[in-house]
Amino acid sequence: MDAEIIAIGSELLLGVTIDTNSAYLARQLAAAGVNVYRKTVVGDNAKRIEQAVREALDRANLVICTGGLGPTLDDVTREAVAAAFDRPLEFRPELLDQIAARFAAMNRPMSESNRRQAYVPAGARVIPNPRGTAPAFLVEDARGTVIVLPGVPSEMRYLFETAVIPYLREERGITTVILVRTLHAVGLGESVIGERIADLMQQANPTVGISAKRARYELRIGARAESQAAAEAMITQTEAIIRERLGQYLLGDEELPAVVARLLRERNLTLSLYEGIIQAPVLHALLAAPDIEQRLRGVEIHPLDRPADEQAASDLAAAGASTVADHWQSDLALGVQPASIANEQGFTAVGFALVTPNGERRLTRPFDLRSAEGREFIGTAALDLLRRYLAGEPE
Repeated sequence: MDAEIIAIGSELLLGVTIDTNSAYLARQLAAAGVNVYRKTVVGDNAKRIEQAVREALDRANLVICTGGLGPTLDDVTREAVAAAFDRPLEFRPELLDQIAARFAAMNRPMSESNRRQAYVPAGARVIPNPRGTAPAFLVEDARGTVIVLPGVPSEMRYLFETAVIPYLREERGITTVILVRTLHAVGLGESVIGERIADLMQQANPTVGISAKRARYELRIGARAESQAAAEAMITQTEAIIRERLGQYLLGDEELPAVVARLLRERNLTLSLYEGIIQAPVLHALLAAPDIEQRLRGVEIHPLDRPADEQAASDLAAAGASTVADHWQSDLALGVQPASIANEQGFTAVGFALVTPNGERRLTRPFDLRSAEGREFIGTAALDLLRRYLAGEPE
């Protein structure tokens, strides 16, 4: 079964509301063994919703819509789906009774506009909604099935779990599962990682994909099988190949800050930090780690107050790390200092220094500090320098 998701609501297009429903549905459908190939976001316009539904049915045999089932005039999903099936709307008195009963239970008067919610496309199967006033419904024809759920996340999730999943299992015969495992890598560029696992990224099952964020990389392995055990076995086999090819650059299922925090705990080591950047990207990266406060002795943020070239930045990073290590009596200390002048391409050399009981490790790399993303890259580079030392890797 191939599926598409249509999220309906002008507030989604305006950026006022974040579409969390589609992400939830995609995860749940994958877990149920349903392939999701496309997601569409449409505003509250009947013609555009109708067109989106028709186009989705041309590509997929299952379409799930969320939103637009309220009582106001801009809630036009019912009309649009009916038009996509070339059917009229029909009034269901039992739905109006259910809606009225819910208002009575809340001790609130029901508005005449709520009567609109008792209309569904002719021949539709109603999905009662005990969590809200908007009944969901399901429409089928030779092209496929369209399931329309409320846009309120709590209502949508409840109905999906209690009504849609049983329908897919019991009536559509969905028995396969899709599992996804996410691995994290750092220290190699996305293109290099892509080259090393290119053949894995071209296979159909299990699938392998990569995405980048803050110079960290997520590798997603997805496997489709008839049982969870079979899917897990496929994923484990592919993960072993990736580990062999990426070696020390593969962190596993932990993100970089969590790896650093765990290694500090396991080795019972403490850390101090010196940052010559007012935005403190390394501190922000560290604070994403669980219980890092137990390992972090102190932080000094001291923006550069005099000109410094690349070598001076490296020396200042090392001096700052030594100073905070002495001041807070920590086992390890990280120092970070950018140079004062960027090159012609807009990149600034940043010096990193890690002071350890056995000496120091230094690293200098250029970053574009004109954007927040460039500063986030600094946090990744600093934590990876620390991780490599804690893991016993050579410089």
